[in-house]
Amino acid sequence: MKLKTLLVLFLMLLLAAGCQQADPLGEVLQKGTLKVAMRNTPSVYYEHREGAAGFEYELVRSFAEHLGVELEIVTAGSEAELERALLAGEVDMAAGGLGLTLDRKRNFSTSSPLLHSSQMVVYRRGHYRPRSWDDLKEGTLAVMSSSRQAEVLKSHQIQYPHLSWMETEDLEVTDLLKMIQDGDLDYALVSAQDFNINRFFFPRVGVAFDTDVSAAMVWLFPRERQSHLARAASGYIQYAQSLGLIDEVRERYYRHEQYLEYVGAPLFLRHVRSRLPQYEAHFRAAAEVQGMDWQLLAAVGFQESHWRRNAVSPTGVRGLMMLTQRTANELGVNRLDPIQSIEGGARYLRQLYDRIPERIQGEDRLYFALAAYNVGMGHLEDARRITESQGFDPDKWDDVARHLPLLSQRQWYRQTRFGYARGNEPVVYVQNIRRYLEILEWHHRTQENFLEELEERAARVRFETAFRKVPPVI
Repeated sequence: MKLKTLLVLFLMLLLAAGCQQADPLGEVLQKGTLKVAMRNTPSVYYEHREGAAGFEYELVRSFAEHLGVELEIVTAGSEAELERALLAGEVDMAAGGLGLTLDRKRNFSTSSPLLHSSQMVVYRRGHYRPRSWDDLKEGTLAVMSSSRQAEVLKSHQIQYPHLSWMETEDLEVTDLLKMIQDGDLDYALVSAQDFNINRFFFPRVGVAFDTDVSAAMVWLFPRERQSHLARAASGYIQYAQSLGLIDEVRERYYRHEQYLEYVGAPLFLRHVRSRLPQYEAHFRAAAEVQGMDWQLLAAVGFQESHWRRNAVSPTGVRGLMMLTQRTANELGVNRLDPIQSIEGGARYLRQLYDRIPERIQGEDRLYFALAAYNVGMGHLEDARRITESQGFDPDKWDDVARHLPLLSQRQWYRQTRFGYARGNEPVVYVQNIRRYLEILEWHHRTQENFLEELEERAARVRFETAFRKVPPVI
């Protein structure tokens, strides 16, 4: 991969060598650093306990690696700030969820699109929901200045002259979403990209309607020198797309969005904030002792009890990790003590994991252990035998998951050693834990201290000075 990319870049350097004027690509390679202005937002770039992260950050970092140079990030508070830094020659390129606009085509060189994102009008759930542009005659609509969304509104004002909106250079998309959630703003036009990565934190904000336009997300470069750096970036993007790298990175940062409606974002978010902090240190400690991921253990705890220390099921299992009395006795723990319950649950899950045949590794081994935590090792082994008898692989979770529900059917459980079981439950159980784990990982990866920072910024910015009003044309 790198060899092919370096060959492409070598040819570009030969082309650049023929130019009388210094070229940005040559300058970047000579100084050994690619200086990039980026928005400090969840969808672009942010710092957390494990270092820098973000959808676009990962792609920019990969681009710098393929150039063989170091990456230097300069943060900007808005799209307008990114453009100003680039125009002033302070950076080599700008990246920040930047939609391609006519002004940007005129003022900058641009890369090939990273992706295309649809545009949507969002509103506060439970309040008036506009269904089309015609319904936006009342209420306050806001967008970011110099954005693709602002351009969309200007073009639509020809057909819908009643359209009026507010533009801001001082705030971010996340600020607009927070203002809608808090009732300080009625609507905003945003990209699906920005909405989807942030909607977990603004559960009262919903989609009013999808528009008929989309935005091509691009990187910006100085135009006055017709940068070969922009051509190199386009070549890299096209190559990364052909390898599926961009889809892979997007999946890692956005796959949580398909789970949010299933989990119930408001409920889950409330428990992440109010209950998990009480037990996080104990999940971490117990997981470290057992050599497992603490967020996996926390996800099991949420699936079992919603992190309630006194949870009780109709079958008699109790406590935060919902241990049976027999299991608690064998482990020597008091299942009603939340700390002991977490420690016992971690140890029990580890024991089950270690009992899975050694030839089964990776995610299959983990999912088998989780299923055994729910339904018992005996029933799991019965399902594996049925799976094998039907010509499927008993060592693959997906195959066994298809056959576990058969344990509730008489013609099948009569043939087993351990008899009847509600076989569909461990399938749903494992699926739920996978979903909770995805969200927890995403939450800690992307949004550490995010809401606190948002509150601090909101306290510094005055509404009346943060926006410029664009009046209707009638």
